[in-house]
Amino acid sequence: MKKAFTLIELLVVIAIIAILAAILFPVFAQAKSAAKKTSDLSNLKQLAVGVLMYSGDNEDLFPRNDYLVAGRQNWAPFTWREAAGPYVKNGISLVMYASTTTTPVPVASGQIWSSPGAPEARYQYGANQGVMPSGQQFRTGGHCGDNYSGNTIGDDQTCSGDATGTAPTPSVSQTNLARVAQTAMFIPMGIATNWGASNTYLQSGSWWWGGAGSRILGATIPPNWDADGDSSKVNDYSGNINGNGPAIALPRFRYTGSVNVAYGDGHAKSKRKGALSWCNDMFVAGSNVNPYSGDRSDSYEFNAGNICAGYNPN
Repeated sequence: MKKAFTLIELLVVIAIIAILAAILFPVFAQAKSAAKKTSDLSNLKQLAVGVLMYSGDNEDLFPRNDYLVAGRQNWAPFTWREAAGPYVKNGISLVMYASTTTTPVPVASGQIWSSPGAPEARYQYGANQGVMPSGQQFRTGGHCGDNYSGNTIGDDQTCSGDATGTAPTPSVSQTNLARVAQTAMFIPMGIATNWGASNTYLQSGSWWWGGAGSRILGATIPPNWDADGDSSKVNDYSGNINGNGPAIALPRFRYTGSVNVAYGDGHAKSKRKGALSWCNDMFVAGSNVNPYSGDRSDSYEFNAGNICAGYNPN
């Protein structure tokens, strides 16, 4: 008489396998997410080292976030990424479509410039404008800039890249940072999937970090303002606290509610959502992050009754 499994025994084995799979699959997913988070942290650390090497060769000054140069499309300015490229030597490609001529121009994209777990796109890591001032945010004149305030202070270039006669915003040195080990340098940003890019610069003023008119204590970014997706959904500057907000210009917490951050001294670490604070991590005294205010560093936020009251700016 041949021995064989009964139907009941087979069903029991199948049920045990299904239970084990249900237990293990989330563990595998967590392990995969942890691996991506570690890779992302490594990217940020290497980028920080590359920028510090650039600084060492340039009178200890960090590169500008962006500026226009001949031969590049307005939407593809020369950024801190291309400036640091020779020191990183990873992911700088010659791209024809970013050029206004028949000569391709260097664009940082892919490899070390890509945040694991994010859709493939340009500009996945954004720089704190307090550390690397952005020309684009202060540049007036239609689509080539985001400054619609009429405030031309710091507007040192036209849309064609010519000088306006206004003195350029000074570059920043580590010595300008009162809290060099606590001041964020780079953070992964949200991505507009239909653009195939994030914003050119990271929103570094307090307004959007504090939920616009909602005035969130500590300026820790509203819970829903954290998304990748079509720009019509993740590029909302209305100030709606329940919407997605300007997610493509703000940090993206991809790793179980946390984000990796590289700081001004070159170290990198993870911060959970709600702990990454503009008051603690972004503010740089005397910086140029807000073209809509006479106090361009937003230092008024530390006054009594404002969102950074009780925080130490020094």
